[in-house]
Amino acid sequence: MTDAVHEPGSAVRTEVAAGVATVTVDVPPVNALGARAFRGLEDAAERLGADAEVRVVVLTGAGTKAFMAGADIKEFEELQADPLGMPRRMRWAREVFTLWARLPQPVIAAVQATAAGGGLEIALLCDIIVADRTARLGLPEAKLGLIPAGGGTARLARRVGAARAKQLMMLGSLIDADQALAIGLADRVAEAGTALRAAQDLASQLAAMPNVAIRAIKRAVDHGAERDLEAALDIESAAFMTAYHSADFQEGYRAFQERRPPQFSHR
Repeated sequence: MTDAVHEPGSAVRTEVAAGVATVTVDVPPVNALGARAFRGLEDAAERLGADAEVRVVVLTGAGTKAFMAGADIKEFEELQADPLGMPRRMRWAREVFTLWARLPQPVIAAVQATAAGGGLEIALLCDIIVADRTARLGLPEAKLGLIPAGGGTARLARRVGAARAKQLMMLGSLIDADQALAIGLADRVAEAGTALRAAQDLASQLAAMPNVAIRAIKRAVDHGAERDLEAALDIESAAFMTAYHSADFQEGYRAFQERRPPQFSHR
């Protein structure tokens, strides 16, 4: 069964099938991150975070021009006219990005076209990045006299290392998908035109895995990365016990003993 959510006037549509939610930002021509996009992304994240039936999320953009572009330049004039305009927008953007970063489900970015600026910063919120071979990725804000301010300086450095992140951001470079794969910015490269399908295939594989364990892994890695080793090990132990007490583990254990495929209930 497939459920579709697309509020009238929303820039974001969500379709759910077999435990996988596909979220598409659709703001022609380049899916710029303006107020409509942020509102749609905020609503989608709030719904998905509360939906126990959604086990994996795929995030993508509509069209072939961009995964998502950066800020909507058309809104800059209004933001600059109000001394509080940009600070308010930055706070809102951070809140929306935090919602996506803290989703309990694995989130896969299907980067079907170029991801630059804020678009790449959104991809960096995701657990796995699948990039179309034709896509280019980067944070070019320095070329406008700005810096990435949607978590780019922090998250890019955590993904590819501080030295590489500084070089990419200081030069404002856009790199191709194969280069992104080589430095760890992308996790998989799909043939031209197939990034969404590749991401959904991977999502289906993850959705079939025991959901309690998958969420526990994400929680342990994400929370552990923010703390020292001893604290991270405590988080890991707690996550292990959560999985250990799950119905999924009991089923997996019985299936292993009985030499049959497990039938997980995701509880």
